[in-house]
Amino acid sequence: MKKLIFLILIIIFNISIFSITIGLYKAPPIVIDENSGFFNDILKKIADNNNIQLKFVIDSQKNLIEKLRNGEIDAIAPLARTPEREKEFDFNKEPLFFEWAVLYVREGLHLNSILDLKNLKIGVMKTDVFYTGENGIKDIIDDFKIKVNFVELDSYEEIFELLDKKKIDAGVVPRFFGLDEEKFYNVKKTSMIFKSIGGYIMYKKDNNLGKYFDLIDKELRLLKEDNNSYYYKMFNKYFEPVVRKETPEWVKTFIIFGLILIVLIISLSYVYSKLLKVKIKSRTHLLNETLEKLKENYNELKSSRNLIEEIVELSPNPIYIKTVDQKIRFVNTSFAKFLNIEKKDLIGKDLFDIFSGLNNKLLEDSVIEDIEVIQYNKKGYINTFDVIMDGKTYYFKDYKTIINLNNGEKGILVLWMDVTENIEYQKKLEKNNVELEKINEKLFEMINIVNMLGTNIEDLYGYFDYLLKFAIKLSDSADYGSISISRGKEWKFISAVGHDINVLRELKLKSEYMIQTGEELKIFTGEELSNYNNMIFDDEETKNKFFKAIKKTKEIMIATTGISKDRILSFALDIDINSQKSFTENDKLIFKAFINIAKTILSSKMNIDVVKNAYLNFANKLALIAETHDDITGQHIYRVGELSYYIAQKLGLPEDKILEIKEFSPLHDIGKIFIPLEILNKNSRLTDEEFEIMKKHTIYAERLLGNDPYFETALKIALYHHEKYNGGGYPFNLKGNQIPIEAQIVSLVDVYDALRSKRPYKDALSHEEVMKIILNGDDRTSPKDFNPLLLDILKKYSEEIKKIYNTFSD
Repeated sequence: MKKLIFLILIIIFNISIFSITIGLYKAPPIVIDENSGFFNDILKKIADNNNIQLKFVIDSQKNLIEKLRNGEIDAIAPLARTPEREKEFDFNKEPLFFEWAVLYVREGLHLNSILDLKNLKIGVMKTDVFYTGENGIKDIIDDFKIKVNFVELDSYEEIFELLDKKKIDAGVVPRFFGLDEEKFYNVKKTSMIFKSIGGYIMYKKDNNLGKYFDLIDKELRLLKEDNNSYYYKMFNKYFEPVVRKETPEWVKTFIIFGLILIVLIISLSYVYSKLLKVKIKSRTHLLNETLEKLKENYNELKSSRNLIEEIVELSPNPIYIKTVDQKIRFVNTSFAKFLNIEKKDLIGKDLFDIFSGLNNKLLEDSVIEDIEVIQYNKKGYINTFDVIMDGKTYYFKDYKTIINLNNGEKGILVLWMDVTENIEYQKKLEKNNVELEKINEKLFEMINIVNMLGTNIEDLYGYFDYLLKFAIKLSDSADYGSISISRGKEWKFISAVGHDINVLRELKLKSEYMIQTGEELKIFTGEELSNYNNMIFDDEETKNKFFKAIKKTKEIMIATTGISKDRILSFALDIDINSQKSFTENDKLIFKAFINIAKTILSSKMNIDVVKNAYLNFANKLALIAETHDDITGQHIYRVGELSYYIAQKLGLPEDKILEIKEFSPLHDIGKIFIPLEILNKNSRLTDEEFEIMKKHTIYAERLLGNDPYFETALKIALYHHEKYNGGGYPFNLKGNQIPIEAQIVSLVDVYDALRSKRPYKDALSHEEVMKIILNGDDRTSPKDFNPLLLDILKKYSEEIKKIYNTFSD
């Protein structure tokens, strides 16, 4: 019977032992190897106390993460908690230690600031949060907008090895690793530190595994709360030798010398002691009086301190004092009340436990801020953050400053200034601004429409599309609409929204089909409009296509107005047949405004076209006059126009640009009208002074063409057609695509035509001779003077260009 009980106990004992495999990566003194390191010893101690069998595996951090994903190990340590990692794995809650990153540099390199890292090679561990994590070195470098070269490695040892060999310029390692290993390498620590983190255990998502890590957290918390525990013995064993520096020899020598000096002073003091006794006695009374005053000052100081504590306690702003490792030493009532926790329950607690889940980013940012406050003695308002309590979001600005604690330790006093009202008001103001911007947008669109009345509107259809859509947008009721014009016996649709504009434009509609309101605004029902169309259309096929192209309407608002003797403009807005709306007074006001704009545009367009055609004809006459000094027949300017038009087509430019090039390229030498006749008529080569005068014909063109937008293309051609693609041309020595494409085209055509044309001072050349000169170059020109794309077109379509020239030759 006893054997049976013993056997059962053994089975129960074996079942109760749980095995966990934890992957470790080397980071002395935290992890030295499989058997030693601060991390190893603490976990083994906790595991032994709770019948947990631990197995450690050493590998790179990158490989261990892959092994955890594949289920080859149960956990990895030590790692920082990040939102990305928490999506895939779980973490224990109690950090085993706190750490931050330190920047080391190779021997001989000196850095004054983060900006000195520009274009340097920085070694980093691939999967390290100090590298790619939030507020890691990559984030910091990006914030400063400087370029560096990151060298990704598998371990911290590789970083120090490459620094030692000067294959990289700088490297990022944890503080404790740097202190432990820096003596073995030729590396230099900088004052640049960043991103404080906690060292946690990351494990695969498993409820049973989570229970054991909760048990480890509980044991770890108890060890950390006891200053005499195994945790602090191991901490002193591994970290104190690293942190504590060996006393330099010169200090020892100084101490020995000091002791000798003290012995000498004591000897001399004994000799003079008798003499001093009298003075001491006389001063004792004075010292007693001073001591009494000090007691009085101390009592006053104590009263002042009590007064300050009382003021802090009564402050409506949350105030607390903490240590660098985020332990709370003091809180006021406002802070405790905000968190809804008793003051006594907050003292000694870890902020990571209190704020966990409220704002994780606040915790991470706060640790980094604390390091800066202590290291650089910073103080003042540091950050604005939000905290959600009971479903409501509160906004605060935190004020931080260093404070001396009772044990001489440096602490941080934090005051939260509630700015919730300001932030909420700002958000409300931003919302109002968005609504105001929408109103302003409509206003600016209306202004743009009105401004267009004074500009050259080439795309009339596009403008009326825009006008119609905006009228519908501003209307309270309209769903779609149309703009059309009756001209003589024809009725043509210019624009339509909702209706099939392509079909409507193709229909051959008679002018009598269009409803005319005689300058008045009229509203018809959909039924009235349908009856009218059925009655007025005398072509059944056209009527059917018309009815198919237009939407059925509940109401239609129409106004017609005369814009010339035989032209009538029709503007219509429609309400969909299924709509519950009807036209309002606001719709009528908008409608009247838009029909007036449409009328003005069409009238202006007609008048402008007449004037500009006359202007262009006059300019062509001037160009012909200017050219007759070189080309008596005047055929040169027409050939330039046709050849430029052809090349622009082959280049694939927009249709309107191609037409402008054809229309305006004959004006390329219009500035010659201002060049003296003795220079223009000279049959021999021009002198340098004469040539400088001749070159000014490009600039003189602006006197005739001015700044009229209509002649913008003409002016570009006249100004820049003597510029060269590789530079060296005149009047501005432009290069490449700095030269407008229309001027590049005319430049090539002008040279081609000039070489082929007979002049008093030269013979005409054949097409083949000219092609050879332009494509290969001579003492007059070089292929580098022209855009390669244009030369390809000239070469590809050589025969066609030859035919065009011959068609317009004498």
